[in-house]
Amino acid sequence: LQQMVEYVLVLDLEADFAECGCWKGHSSFIISTLLSRNNFQNQFHIFDSFEDGLSEKKEKDKNDRFDQSAEEIIREKKMFCSFQKDVEKVLKNFNFVKLYNGWIPKRFSEISGQKFSFVHIDVDLYEPTRDSLEFFFPRMVERGVIVIDDYGMTQFPGCKKAVDEFLSRNKFTFFYEMPVGGCFVLK
Repeated sequence: LQQMVEYVLVLDLEADFAECGCWKGHSSFIISTLLSRNNFQNQFHIFDSFEDGLSEKKEKDKNDRFDQSAEEIIREKKMFCSFQKDVEKVLKNFNFVKLYNGWIPKRFSEISGQKFSFVHIDVDLYEPTRDSLEFFFPRMVERGVIVIDDYGMTQFPGCKKAVDEFLSRNKFTFFYEMPVGGCFVLK
């Protein structure tokens, strides 16, 4: 994640950054720190459901090797809850950050006219991963990067399905699957 942020900053692509799914703001803080060190002059848009936790798992999110009971699904959903006020505190020193509370993709229309050089997608499941890719990829500048956190993770097979389906229908410059999970795509 850090290397891809630094790569984009060196290119000086003059476009916004975005993150879909920030949980408690750990990755948001890392990205914001790097942006601040490089005198970032654009906006960093961060989308999360916050108190609502993980979105509902659908059929494409199921994995035969990782079967969960209804109780485990509820526990997992709650585990991914966070509080917007806590993330605001973590990011209070970064004036280029804007938080959007709500389910993906409902708030995306607010930034539909923007161009992006970097997007971090960490929403775990099929539908929000698909929706994030469909919204952001056409708005990426040439050589822009999308990092997808949960690609190849056994717990979240829907993410890989969404990415693989999306890439099979769209032209991109480069794709790399990281050996420990995750991937990135260069437009």
